Order: sequence, then structure tokens, then C-alpha cells
Amino acid sequence: MSEPRLRLGFREPDVDTNMPFVDGSVKVDGFELEIVPFQGPESVDAWDASFRGMMRTKGRGEHPYVSIPAYPNRKFRLQYIFVNEAAKIESPKDLEDKRVWVSSTAGIWARGALLNHYGVDFTRIRWVMPGTDGGSWGPGIEVTPMDRGVDFDAMLVAGELDAVIDPNVPPSVVRRDPRVRRLFRDWKSEEQGYYKATGIFPISHMATLNQAYVAKYPEAPVALLEAYRRARDVAFDRIEGSDPSILTISWASHLMAEQRALMGENYWSYNVEDNRRSLEAMMLYAHQLGVTPTKLDFMSFFHPAAAALAGA
Repeated sequence: MSEPRLRLGFREPDVDTNMPFVDGSVKVDGFELEIVPFQGPESVDAWDASFRGMMRTKGRGEHPYVSIPAYPNRKFRLQYIFVNEAAKIESPKDLEDKRVWVSSTAGIWARGALLNHYGVDFTRIRWVMPGTDGGSWGPGIEVTPMDRGVDFDAMLVAGELDAVIDPNVPPSVVRRDPRVRRLFRDWKSEEQGYYKATGIFPISHMATLNQAYVAKYPEAPVALLEAYRRARDVAFDRIEGSDPSILTISWASHLMAEQRALMGENYWSYNVEDNRRSLEAMMLYAHQLGVTPTKLDFMSFFHPAAAALAGA
């Protein structure tokens, strides 16, 4: 009897923790794995879902999905706050009375840190968001929608925006335009200090399956989680071995050792227990920022057997 097909799609197929699936070195036990382009949940059986997107559908009660505790995309987001040099923004509190662009899941993590860790008064910021889904962040908070196609980087350079929070490094920063820079000049130390103080390692994506597929193949969530763990381990082994075919960074293994010294041996864990602080923080931030109407229970996202699977 042939194995059932599992169509796995990636928003970011070239991420190192996804590549073992793409190059075929990791399979999903009991399933015929097919890597397909992600063109929406209806195009796949499983994919690396935007955490923000999952919270929005769950918050609306329109959530025919089930997730597993595998997080292939996670980054500290303080380094993704960019400012115009002429705005004289030297600290998070200096964002008050300024015009600030924000978008995406990364923006939830950055704003959550600004609000809860740095004590920034959001009512004193003139927020700008792409589209019309800014939502309500609470009394007195001004959120102005703007066309999604606007060149926010050009606006930052020109001083039409004082600051930008974005999941990617803007072209002006890449080319080292002296008119713009990161808010935190020593962003690595700032992010490490944030982790020491909070224990939060921001999650951007989590692996998710369509509920209809799980109903048909209830063993799929655990099998996929086990495969994601193997894929992560392959990716880490490649980095620690400084494989010259995938890395041109001479001290990559040293940097990984440094991160483990700060965050623990299994800092990129694919389970629930080791990620409770981060998951709980996302539930709080999403509610504070109007992404969800109430503070959600993070356990409600996960398949019970996958959430209970032992190991890292």
C-alpha cells in the first residue's frame, strides 16, 4: 500500500532549517513528502505559517488549522527598528512624538518589547501601518493606514518617517546610507540583554497543517514534528561543522557556541515547554496590539499529541 502524500510548502524555502526538506535529506516517516510552492493554505497540506496570521484567524474564530511546536523562523527583533539620523532618536523613549511605520509579525515582537520592556508611551507615537488592518490598540493610540505599495524606505531616508519597524533590513541600511541607522547602535548586546531579562526568543513562523488533512491522517502532526526536529539538527550540524559549501563565515561555530552559552544547549527547541515564555508573550502582545480581541491560550493552537511529544 502506497504512503499518503504530504504536500509541504515553505514561505522561505532557503532558510537553513528548511533546506534539509528541500534537498531531500530529511523525509517524513509514513508519508510521501512533496515540496510545493506555498500559495496559500489551500495549496498545501502543511506549511511554515506566519504566527501573526494564525493568531488573526484564531481570534476571528475562522481557524481550520492545527499547528505543531516547530518554529523554523525566529529572530530577535530589536535590530529591526530603524531611524532617520536627523530625528535624534537615541533610545526607545525618543520614539515618542515621532512618526513610526510598522508591519508584520516582526512588528508585533518589536512593539511588544517597546511597550512592555522599555515603557514607551504608544499614545504619543504617530503610528503608520500598511493597508487598513491596524486595528485598535487602545484609547488614544493613533494608527494611520497607508498604501501597501508605498516606498517606506525612501520616506525614512527623506525624513517623512522618523522610524521604521520591518522584518527586513531596508535597502538604505544595506548600502550604509548615513541618513539612516538602527535604533540600537550595539543591537547585539541590546538583544542579549533583552533575552537575559525576559527569557523571550521571538517566534515568527510555526509549522501548521490543515485540519481536514489531520482528520484524515491523525498521525501526520507527530510525524511532521519529528521530521522538523531532524531537519533542524541537520542544519545545526552543518553550521557547527562550518561546511564551506553552505557558509562563508569563518567563526560560525564559535557564534553558535556563544549563543548556547547565553540561551542554553537547546535554545532552538521544537517543543512547547521550553518556549512557554515566548508563546505567552506573543499572546499578550497580540491582544495588546489589537491582533486578537482577547488574550488567546497558546495551547489551543497545537495538536495535543505533538504538543506532548517529549524531547527538544
